[in-house]
Amino acid sequence: MAEVTALDPKKFKEAVKDKSNARLKMWLEICAHCGLCADTCHFYLANDKDPEMIPAVKGRKVLEALRKKDKIDEEFLEDFYWTIYGECTMCRRCTMFCPFGIDIATITSTGRGLCVSQGKVPENLKKTIASYYEHGNQMEITQEEWIDTLQWMEEELQEELPGATIPIDKKGAKVLYTVNAREPKFYPMDISQVARVFYLAGEDWTMSSKGWDDTNLAMFAGDLKAAAYISQLVRDAAEELEVRRVAITE
Repeated sequence: MAEVTALDPKKFKEAVKDKSNARLKMWLEICAHCGLCADTCHFYLANDKDPEMIPAVKGRKVLEALRKKDKIDEEFLEDFYWTIYGECTMCRRCTMFCPFGIDIATITSTGRGLCVSQGKVPENLKKTIASYYEHGNQMEITQEEWIDTLQWMEEELQEELPGATIPIDKKGAKVLYTVNAREPKFYPMDISQVARVFYLAGEDWTMSSKGWDDTNLAMFAGDLKAAAYISQLVRDAAEELEVRRVAITE
């Protein structure tokens, strides 16, 4: 659920102007409504082939939103919100079968960006984005907790592999390894297992005390400003440590 927020037509119009581009307009205008995308969508199949769930129909709603500019109302925005966040996972299967290569995922992301301009974002995503800004990761892990977890996993690792380490902030290392923040929160042993692989492979690697979460849930929210900020955290860590590569979990 998204909390009820005051409608701001001016911000909506600004968002439309900011997100409109030639490629997006081309995709929205050239759709032939051939229906080839229908059976690729799991929402369409799971809802008894409801025509409203066809990817092309969802794309038309984004086109309608762009055309409305500052003429939106609460009823339209509420319906649009549920379509954009609740009826598309941006998996891109429909794009693979579209004869024109129309990217519905990007169109959906654009629609979510319009919702962001009105504060219409699922509450859990809002809280997660706030955690990135406050803690630098999605799980509200403090820097002290993060370092304690790495040191704990290093101790566990050394019981089996004496001499193996989990280096932190090693400047000039070849590889900066980043993780999904769920790992230190719920599956810390995953980190020690990766450290085992790096050690046995003789890799020159490090982990960072900051900018270590490689997830970016703001991207799924359609909040591109926050998404850019989150990506920059990892880049800043990589540049500060002067590593050659950034490796991500999974």
